[in-house]
Amino acid sequence: MKKFFRQLLFAFGFLTIIPGLGKLKIKPDDTGKSVVFYPVVGLLIGLFLYLISLLPGLLPLTRSAIMVVFTLIFSRFIHADGFMDTMDGFLSGRKMPRDIIAVMRDSRTGTLGFVSGFSIYILKICLFYEIISKWAGGFPYYLFAAPALSRGGVAISGYMFPYAGGEKGLGRSFVSSIGLFQASVSFLLMGIISFNRDNILSLISAPAVSAFGIIWGLVCMKKIGGITGDTLGAGIEMSELFYLALFIAIF
Repeated sequence: MKKFFRQLLFAFGFLTIIPGLGKLKIKPDDTGKSVVFYPVVGLLIGLFLYLISLLPGLLPLTRSAIMVVFTLIFSRFIHADGFMDTMDGFLSGRKMPRDIIAVMRDSRTGTLGFVSGFSIYILKICLFYEIISKWAGGFPYYLFAAPALSRGGVAISGYMFPYAGGEKGLGRSFVSSIGLFQASVSFLLMGIISFNRDNILSLISAPAVSAFGIIWGLVCMKKIGGITGDTLGAGIEMSELFYLALFIAIF
């Protein structure tokens, strides 16, 4: 039971700005095993997004922008940083994996990363606006699944693909400690969270987002021979965008 709570608290502390939890002492293997709770963290973020979508006196576009800014701040910008670093490396034109990874590790954000980041967050604002505008009652409650599914995919990617960083350390321990149990439970939670009894098509949400994550993992394999913390963060951002688009198409 102690190990259960240690991993749960680490998941919240690592993925959010909730103070104190990130300083929790945890064993290296527990970092990867904590991914089983990532959908739960995403569900909390989804709850906050729902509440923001109901703010009175604000236009839908304003609420949409606040929702995107909130997810960035609440997640400490770690996924945004990973996405922009990944785009800097993957779009740099370099062919050798070590050269691409070197660009990704550069602390400076390049033009490619900045433009990619600007583009994906503008698109998210637009999709949130579409959803809020079409559902006059506010953000549909079952869209809680957007952050939950995108974060749940980390366990599946971590289980299916090797770590590409090369060096030994937290990143390698994180990926190597993700097993079939973590991937299976994450997928189960993704399915439960995204299920909507009013629309049976919601059953395809978890498999679709998982498939998207696998395709992204294959792209990473081709580019750098595996995944890294940056590519996992990028996968979260892109999976969330993919789910929002899928949601509009289905519902």
